[in-house]
Amino acid sequence: MSRLPRCLTAAVALILGAALIATTPPAQAHSKPRLPKGVLASGLLSPLSAAVDHDGTAYVSSNFAGQILKVRPGKKAKVIYTDPNGYEVGGLSVHDGVVTFVVTRSNRETFENTGSWLKRLYPSGKVRTVADLHAYETKRNPDGRTSYGFRDGDTDCNAKWPADIGAPAAYKGGIDSHPYATALQHGRTYVADAGGNSILSVSSHGHIRTVATLPGIPYTFTPEVVAGFGLDECFVGRTYYFEGVPTDVETSHHGRLYVSSLPGGPEGPELGPRGSVFKIDARTGHKKQVAQGFLGATGVAVSPHGTIYVAEMFGNKITAVRHGHRWTKAEKPTPGAVEWTRWGVVATIDVLSGTDGTSPPAGKLVNLG
Repeated sequence: MSRLPRCLTAAVALILGAALIATTPPAQAHSKPRLPKGVLASGLLSPLSAAVDHDGTAYVSSNFAGQILKVRPGKKAKVIYTDPNGYEVGGLSVHDGVVTFVVTRSNRETFENTGSWLKRLYPSGKVRTVADLHAYETKRNPDGRTSYGFRDGDTDCNAKWPADIGAPAAYKGGIDSHPYATALQHGRTYVADAGGNSILSVSSHGHIRTVATLPGIPYTFTPEVVAGFGLDECFVGRTYYFEGVPTDVETSHHGRLYVSSLPGGPEGPELGPRGSVFKIDARTGHKKQVAQGFLGATGVAVSPHGTIYVAEMFGNKITAVRHGHRWTKAEKPTPGAVEWTRWGVVATIDVLSGTDGTSPPAGKLVNLG
């Protein structure tokens, strides 16, 4: 199954009575913003996930170091969790100081994912395992009936597909769990599983159900691409369905989820920018592609007014989309996560710095305003 590149709450306000509002001191009614604009933390290694609590306290992951850091306004980032086994940590969400996150165990030589869990970190430091995501993937394999690769049944041409290209000419979804993002709503946790190509819903008691699997992402091979990859001419005009790999999930009104997606194959100069954003009904699983053409869509955020923000890791920018119009919110090197907050759009950037071991990590958590 596809993996991300290895180089990669809404709280309901209580309605106050008129008498209570009248007696609220002005200083409380208009609280001072607590999340300044600019760099909030720096020197981070693989900060692929971030979350901001309602009081302005931010949390950022150091995925490949297996750590979670807490960032308070005006203070230095502090490590509050380190995975005892050195496993990958990410997929942060937070509500009232309780951090929800995911852990993935991988074989360091084959990169095969062999375990994954949804966990919660409490302010006391206690950690609770909520659900075994890998066990669910092994038992249910949500995309097991999805056909990837060529679907036209031309077996003679398929036999000429290079064995070393990275994926078979035609195959079904296999067992693989690599949770990459979480979102909280109404007591449930939604998980974007980049290995399983699925969006899962997990109850507070750990019961898991599949909300949806992402559809295969079609690409029709042109003569130029066939020649560029050194493929047989029989592949010209044939459509290959790449895996739809969810990279982030955010909640919105009326039970809608917004999910960013990678195409599970090459982008950029090879096949072009093919990242997408899907809107999914959390109850029915109905999905609709609402935006596409992103180069490395690794994060998504949605404002209350419906503006969608997409972190384009390989496009080196954060793009905003609303009503079909798009513009560049910010040009930043290799952004990973993006979050909408009432203080501005918060993102992680330079997320791949230091991962090759030749230079120090220079990842940052920033508030773009």
